[in-house]
Amino acid sequence: MSTKRLAWLGGGLVAFVVAFLLFRPDTLVTDVEANESLADAFVTTTSSTTITPSTTAAPAAATTTSAAEPGNTTSGPPEPMAIATGNFYGINHDASGTATIYESDGRFVLRFEDDTNIQNGPDLYVWVLPAADYEGDNPTDYLDLGTLTGNVGGQNYDLPAEFDPEIHRAVLIWCLRFGVPFAAGHPAVAPV
Repeated sequence: MSTKRLAWLGGGLVAFVVAFLLFRPDTLVTDVEANESLADAFVTTTSSTTITPSTTAAPAAATTTSAAEPGNTTSGPPEPMAIATGNFYGINHDASGTATIYESDGRFVLRFEDDTNIQNGPDLYVWVLPAADYEGDNPTDYLDLGTLTGNVGGQNYDLPAEFDPEIHRAVLIWCLRFGVPFAAGHPAVAPV
C-alpha cells in the first residue's frame, strides 16, 4: 500500500471519529436510565463541627434525613406536595411520561416520574419556560436546570429561587448541540 493511500485512510479514519464524537448518533438508539426517588429530592444533609482546644475544626460525619422516610421522627420539612402535573409529548422525537412539580417548605422540585421515556440524543438539557406551553420557537428566556439525567425513569431537578409556578409553566427538553427541541410538557397548566 502506498504512503499516499495510507495517509488518505488515516485522514478518513480521523474524520470519521471526529464526526462520530461530534454528532453521537449512538445516543438516538441507546437509553440512559435514571432511578431517583421523590425522597431523594428532599433529603437534607446536616453536619456538625467539633472544636477542641488542641486541634483545628474537623467536620463530623454528615447525616441525612428525609421527611419522606417512614418512621422519621425528626422535625423536618413537611411532606412534599404535588402542586402541578402534566404529560410529556414528543417534538419530532418520541416522548411520553409525567412531569410533576412538588413543593415542600418553600422549596420546589421538578420530578420526571418513573414512567418517563424520552428519545435519547446528544447534549440534552432540561429547561423551564415562562409560558403555558412550548411555542415552537428557539427559546431565549428559560431557567436552565442542567443536562438531562436520563432519558428513561424517575429523576429530580431542583428549581432555582427565581422559579414562579404562576409564570414558569412549561418544561422543554432541548438538544443544545443542534438547537432543536426533543420533548415538552406543561405540568403547571392543570394544578393537582
